[in-house]
Amino acid sequence: MLVLDDLKNPGTSLQGHKWKFFTDGVMGGKSSGRTRIEEYKDKKCYRMTGNVTTENNGGFIQMRITIDPLISSSDYEGIYISAFGNNHKYSIHIRTPFTLAPWQYYYSNFLLKNNWSKFELPFKNFKKSNLYQPKNLIGNKIKSIGIVAGFDNFYADIAVSEIGFY
Repeated sequence: MLVLDDLKNPGTSLQGHKWKFFTDGVMGGKSSGRTRIEEYKDKKCYRMTGNVTTENNGGFIQMRITIDPLISSSDYEGIYISAFGNNHKYSIHIRTPFTLAPWQYYYSNFLLKNNWSKFELPFKNFKKSNLYQPKNLIGNKIKSIGIVAGFDNFYADIAVSEIGFY
């Protein structure tokens, strides 16, 4: 197991990288939101909230962390995340050196209930987003991990207290 971020140094991963927030606005979409560090339901966490809309070919908000040095997906079974949500589906997006375009990533979805839960997302279950990328994530190096609310019209509210590899 490798803890990537457990908020012992809020805002910075254990590799020393800062979390970044993105919306579909970079592509003309109209989703909006924010990420902040706060105490939520008795845990220190990153909390991402906002309105996700598919209007104008949009549909996502995301907080992402760079992985450097890169971590091989062969060294672990998958990603775990401890999170609290609002009864919606969220995703983990992984980018590798072979996912060059913004619409290329590997993803796995999970349904986040109104309680703190730990999810283990095996790499073997991640799907590719685009035809022009390697079929499997396993064996690839990981260069970033995104926590994504998207691809539907809803109010996103996700709190993350820990993320890492298992």
